[in-house]
Amino acid sequence: MQTNQKINALSPVVADKLPHVPESKAQLKEDAKEAGKKSLAGLRSLAAGGFGGVCAVIVGHPFDLVKVRLQTAERGVYTSALDVVRKSIARDGLRRGLYAGVSAPLVGVTPMCIFSSFLPRAAADIG
Repeated sequence: MQTNQKINALSPVVADKLPHVPESKAQLKEDAKEAGKKSLAGLRSLAAGGFGGVCAVIVGHPFDLVKVRLQTAERGVYTSALDVVRKSIARDGLRRGLYAGVSAPLVGVTPMCIFSSFLPRAAADIG
């Protein structure tokens, strides 16, 4: 009697919780290839999440910076959001003017995006 059939005969409830036992070398090789594909898909998911996190910070940070400068400036310093952008770029240049302090969100948001895109996929692979 095959190993998997013996396990299923003992108890179907227990059999669902035990890992699959390959019956032959060919089946073992096939299972190894499938596992390799899943791990490659997981790495792609991690990379996509990281890239998405970086893009979200790069696009969203200037808007947040303008909002904070409008909120914290003394009355009369800026007339509008566009005025904040113009004065910031004129004073500090494009990179420093709109991306001052971008490293903290990159360090915080990017890992969050990486794992939020990876964990649902890993849970689906397990279940």
